[in-house]
Amino acid sequence: MWEKIQWLIITGLKFRTPYPKTAWGVRCCLTSLGISLYSFLNLYINLKDNLIIDAIEFTYREPTILYTLITVGLFLVGMALIYSEWDKKFRHIAKVFISAMPGVAISFPINVLEPSERVLSREAVKLGVNQDSEENIQKQIEVFNAELKADVVKRFILPPDIKKAYVGGLARIPFLVAYGSTLRNQSAQIVYFDKFHRNGEYALLEDFNEKISLKNYDLSPGTSNDVGLALGFTTAISREQLPETLRDSVTILFPNKVAARNLIKNQANLQDVSDEITRIIDNLSSIRNVQRIHLFLSVQSSLAIEIGRRYQEGTHKNWIIHNFNPDKGCYDWALELSSKGLREF
Repeated sequence: MWEKIQWLIITGLKFRTPYPKTAWGVRCCLTSLGISLYSFLNLYINLKDNLIIDAIEFTYREPTILYTLITVGLFLVGMALIYSEWDKKFRHIAKVFISAMPGVAISFPINVLEPSERVLSREAVKLGVNQDSEENIQKQIEVFNAELKADVVKRFILPPDIKKAYVGGLARIPFLVAYGSTLRNQSAQIVYFDKFHRNGEYALLEDFNEKISLKNYDLSPGTSNDVGLALGFTTAISREQLPETLRDSVTILFPNKVAARNLIKNQANLQDVSDEITRIIDNLSSIRNVQRIHLFLSVQSSLAIEIGRRYQEGTHKNWIIHNFNPDKGCYDWALELSSKGLREF
């Protein structure tokens, strides 16, 4: 209960901005407003014996010099803090929307930004191939590799002057992980948004932290050069769905709560789960005979992107990210992610 109370207080007081002086400036201005109201208003509440309110009365009083000085001083300090970063705020917020699935709207959900950030943000950037009807996997791979070779993300989308980036979208899991890998080693604060299926709207991951984590597991390294990791957060994954040649070499992970869409609704929780998964991949990559790590991911978009951000060239063995086909009930194609980019596996 105390954690929920803390979350409510923090959420209520939070002012989303990548500029700390601005945040404190806003708090100073709001505090000065509260002090000014307290300094010249008296609140009188008359309670009866049975705690029913009989009367509420506001009376005006002359503010003292001390209250006046404190109020004016806090307001001026707040305005000075806000103004001190004003010249830094010009379009230092990026908007990234991954759209690589047929029928997906390519417009960035502007509602996830604060009103002030909508003015300060850059134009939204779309990653992926817009596919109206028929899916073209090979074309998507070619576009991804071209973007990677040109270093589009670092040079144009998230250059060093970007302080904050809103990232989300819809695509096949292999491409979400791949695009997540292009966002690694970025100094900008990454803020995720997801499409919540309860209402079909995009929203930030800022609900109460329910501390979703992984259940106890035992690694299954197998004896071949290929090992796998299956993560069933959106839907459970059974061993029968996996490729027959890999079934004995795949570690299946389950959440500590019942699998569901948008299971993780808090960004801090998303980071914690990604940390756990990264540690497992690190352990698998350290096994001497392992050459490739196969990933079978039934997860929400934001988690897939964040897992991709954890890919480390030179530390991790090549990733093989598999795509699940619900019509066939199996994984029917996969992409190999390496330092050279993507290729069909």
